[in-house]
Amino acid sequence: MAQGEQGPSKLARLVLVLLGLSFLGAAWVWSHRSEPWAGKMVDRARESVGRR
Repeated sequence: MAQGEQGPSKLARLVLVLLGLSFLGAAWVWSHRSEPWAGKMVDRARESVGRR
């Protein structure tokens, strides 16, 4: 394989995996937002982006 045809670096792959896990974690918390502990997290996230 030529040098220019390499895929993303290991650091880039790690960042993508961490972003994916963060997204899945946020989606899981969002699906449980009716529970008291998750509702507080969702409210804090909404306040941080200026939504209520």
